[in-house]
Amino acid sequence: MIDEVTPGREPLAEEPLPAREVRGGARRPRRTRRMRRARPTVRSGSLAVVLAAALLTGLALAFQGFARWAGEHPGWAVLLGLVAVPVLYALLRGMPHARELRRAARAGMAEAEADALAATRTAPPVPVDEPAGPPTHAQEPPPAADTFPPGPEEPTLAAPFHDGRTAPLPDPEAPEPYAPEPEPEPAVLTAAELDGADLATLDFAALDPDTFEEAVAALCRRDGCADAETVGGAGDLGADVLATAPDGRRVVIQCKRYGPENKVGSQDLQRFGGTCWSVHGAQLAVLVTTSEFTAPAEEYAESSGIRCVDGTELAAWAEGTGPAPWGPGATVH
Repeated sequence: MIDEVTPGREPLAEEPLPAREVRGGARRPRRTRRMRRARPTVRSGSLAVVLAAALLTGLALAFQGFARWAGEHPGWAVLLGLVAVPVLYALLRGMPHARELRRAARAGMAEAEADALAATRTAPPVPVDEPAGPPTHAQEPPPAADTFPPGPEEPTLAAPFHDGRTAPLPDPEAPEPYAPEPEPEPAVLTAAELDGADLATLDFAALDPDTFEEAVAALCRRDGCADAETVGGAGDLGADVLATAPDGRRVVIQCKRYGPENKVGSQDLQRFGGTCWSVHGAQLAVLVTTSEFTAPAEEYAESSGIRCVDGTELAAWAEGTGPAPWGPGATVH
């Protein structure tokens, strides 16, 4: 049998093939390294064929699915085609430019490497420091700073510096701390001042508690209770104003200067009702407030016979558009 020689390659040197024993006592030669290396080449070729076939099959299936989708949605297919054609054209047109850019970049890098190599070869040797010796004519010490001839003075950056292009920034001012607006202090008036004032225009909610009691007593005196006076204090037992109505009834009034969010509750009415009849001998019990009454408070007042005057009724009483608590038209809540 004639050995075939592959063109371009040298023939393998004949080496003795070592034999190994097999069953039956016979020996067979071992395979050479050249024979062992032939297997991966065949396998890699087969694998490439299989991958190519799988890729083509996938592309065929994708094209078939796209064609089916395009048949069902022709409008979207046309729109997708109009978008895809310019993109593909730009990609195909830009490929040569990308290759040229890569080549130019590689050429520039090669030139830079060559210049750097040439610079390292032609660089002068670094001088070695020699031991200090007596100064010679070539090694004279530098002259002192005072011996230099005077020259133009260098500009110094004095604050503020203006170069003509940028404007100086103003000094940052610290923000003023937030301070809530102070609430107006309640007005304080005497009984004489209230008697001479126009009670119709008086803001009862802007008065302090003591002045509010004096203002209610001034209303009583204005409308016929000449002996109306304030008796409020630590031991008033629920009575702030005592008066005698024009019809002779003894009037006991309790004053509550509350804000609009704070209503008079049933507990306030119960405490007042426990003392106005038995302690002060009231024939007419009245509770006046700048706020309102809760529903339980109104129910208790109706059951116990206490007349309630809220902020709206108080303003009407002061303006003369509403009745006094003892006058005609006054109702028991």
